[in-house]
Amino acid sequence: MNLSQTQWMRLSAPIVGRFTWFFYPCAWLAGWVGWRTRPGTRANLVRNMLPLCDGDLVRARKEGQLAFRNAARYWVDICSLPHREIGRFEHDHMHLVNPHHLAVLGQPGPIVGVSAHTGTAEIVVQALTYRARRFTALIEELEPPAFHDYVLSLRSSAGGDFYTAGFRGVRACLDALRRGEVVGMLGDRDIQGTGMCATMFGERVKLPRGPWELARRTGAVVLPVFTSRGWNDQFTVHIEEPFRVDSTADAEADVRAAIDRWAILLERHLRRSPGQWAVLEDFWKAHACVES
Repeated sequence: MNLSQTQWMRLSAPIVGRFTWFFYPCAWLAGWVGWRTRPGTRANLVRNMLPLCDGDLVRARKEGQLAFRNAARYWVDICSLPHREIGRFEHDHMHLVNPHHLAVLGQPGPIVGVSAHTGTAEIVVQALTYRARRFTALIEELEPPAFHDYVLSLRSSAGGDFYTAGFRGVRACLDALRRGEVVGMLGDRDIQGTGMCATMFGERVKLPRGPWELARRTGAVVLPVFTSRGWNDQFTVHIEEPFRVDSTADAEADVRAAIDRWAILLERHLRRSPGQWAVLEDFWKAHACVES
């Protein structure tokens, strides 16, 4: 019997999610195997890591393999969500750096939590906001649609509302912010192709503009959060100083200033722990900025 990707996920997720102590090491091993058997993805990861490692090829290969393994462990995270006590996740699985910046969660008004494809940002940010108010997030569309819908249900099982990046998702985020809630977005991959050019590691790349436009439009506070995975589901969470996007007569300049500020933060954290950045595409090619 040939099972589809979605069917395999439906069959395996309840088992994987309940026995994470066994499947995290399995995912670590699967990442090791994948690193050796998928030369195209391996090449992408090495190219991604080279600027982060100052051109050191040996280190780029080491960090790329770690990123591949972390990408494999991410799927155990997703399967585990229906079985998590998300209210205890912060206490049991997270070490916070600069926790005083979280005081903004206890203050009234909308918040845009911005992170990157490091650690497992969606679980970590959701756990942080559990103490305060409702959480809404945008995610990338997966293929096929049935697989996407099932993964979406897993992501939403811990209490947050997850939407596909697109008009409906942006509208849901806008409505949530107008209600004074928290919205989570990733700020490193321009998956909608509408990004704005910024400089990272000496390269001009497009970064998404959505978080900054939403924050500017609603007056939301931006809370930058960066996560690093330790062993299995232990995370170090770096919380940066909250800030607001300027709202002047020049909207483009306001968004550009926010993206430039974010790019500096993102570069610093990626340089600190390159292997935490689990982006499997050739980032510098896929998001290259061609400016006239």
